[in-house]
Amino acid sequence: MMKKFLIGLAAMFGVVSVANAHLVAFGWKDQGNGSIVMWGEHWHGDQTLPSTANGGVHIGIYGSDPNTWQTFQWTGVVNNMGGTTAGMNAMVTAGTLDGYATDGFFSGSAAENDWFTTAPLVLGNGTWGLFTGTNCCIDTMDAPGQFVITGISSVPSGTGPGNVPEPGSLALLALGLLGLGAGQFRKLRT
Repeated sequence: MMKKFLIGLAAMFGVVSVANAHLVAFGWKDQGNGSIVMWGEHWHGDQTLPSTANGGVHIGIYGSDPNTWQTFQWTGVVNNMGGTTAGMNAMVTAGTLDGYATDGFFSGSAAENDWFTTAPLVLGNGTWGLFTGTNCCIDTMDAPGQFVITGISSVPSGTGPGNVPEPGSLALLALGLLGLGAGQFRKLRT
């Protein structure tokens, strides 16, 4: 009798652990400068730090090997926004998000209203594979999902995924291009 009770308790705990540790939606916000920020909604309660269990969100071509997808680390936390479909629609209306998509574990519960966010990345409108990974605990997904991302205007459709270059890298690139231009100008003058 005690063995059955312990097995039942372990099974119940396992279900609760998975349910409390699953990413249930993705959102995105166009930064207006050729980059976006990805959001991941979870149902694990308020967070003070972003999860590092799965290294962030992996983005790539759905159907290809997720191990080859580019990974973008969660860098921020936003608590107590969204949760229900109406709440997430309000986030879009307010301009907090440009769009969102739910996965199969989305329940529409008002309690599922906490998010992780990434640093800016390059990603355009299109159909993408998104996956956080199966490692415990907060940002867990069972398998990669196929998500349609729309509403991005500063990145060409189908672009990405990619990292946003650091400002120092952009400055070096600009200097290099100026140097090449100056060299070509001198050639033309002689």
